[in-house]
Amino acid sequence: MDSSIEYLTDLEGTQVTFDAVAEPPFEFPAQTWMILEKLEEESNRLTIEDIVAELGPSDTAGKFLCRPAGEEDDNRRAFLRIYQQIPIAGTETKKAAIRGRQAVDTPPDHSELIAFQTFTELGCDVVPRLLGYQQRQQDHDEGVPGGYITYILWEKVPGESLNLTGFWRLSFADRQAIRDKFRQVYEFLPCGYMPCMAGPSKIIYDKSSGQMHICGFKSASPFDEPQQWDDVNYFQYGLIQPSDSPFYWEGTPPGTADWIKDANGWTW
Repeated sequence: MDSSIEYLTDLEGTQVTFDAVAEPPFEFPAQTWMILEKLEEESNRLTIEDIVAELGPSDTAGKFLCRPAGEEDDNRRAFLRIYQQIPIAGTETKKAAIRGRQAVDTPPDHSELIAFQTFTELGCDVVPRLLGYQQRQQDHDEGVPGGYITYILWEKVPGESLNLTGFWRLSFADRQAIRDKFRQVYEFLPCGYMPCMAGPSKIIYDKSSGQMHICGFKSASPFDEPQQWDDVNYFQYGLIQPSDSPFYWEGTPPGTADWIKDANGWTW
């Protein structure tokens, strides 16, 4: 597998149009969004041997920042994920007919879309709102003619990913207020999916309003049973320090004056 090659290039300034969705509880209007900036891309470029081993198909996933098209003064922003089938390694320059034979009949079930659909169905408001989704087949002049492209659009909520350096420089009372908010938000997430990799980047916190959301569902992990609260959740998201490694999270400043250690040696 080679994840170093980028396929979703030169898309800034282009538009993506979503058809209306009217399948309760999914009610999305027809809408067009303009891509402003590419944020990341991770490709899963497989060999023919990988495909034979049923590890495929080859695909790539890119994340973009968008705004409503035709409305430059509209300050709404959203994130767009594009999942796209790509050619098997070594066939990129083959004729379109050859690449087209690689097209899969059914697009994969992306856990990110399933998670957002589940959140919508359950009315979960501690995660960003799903704004739309769409699937189409690639055209003759694209990488895999007839291959899938899946678009997922979700709101950019107020705030930024929690900065641990700033967090640990706050007073204990302010840190505790953030922890209390995180626990409140976390316990309102009995919605079937969690971020696969926990961490402070999955906490979106708006200091001015006190709003907090959980994000990062590209590789969402499903769960069947309601999650019981445990203080270890604080550690997994960087909000407390373990007893054996007080500077475990990169960027945590050692000069905080009001650290408090509990009976287990955990630092708060």
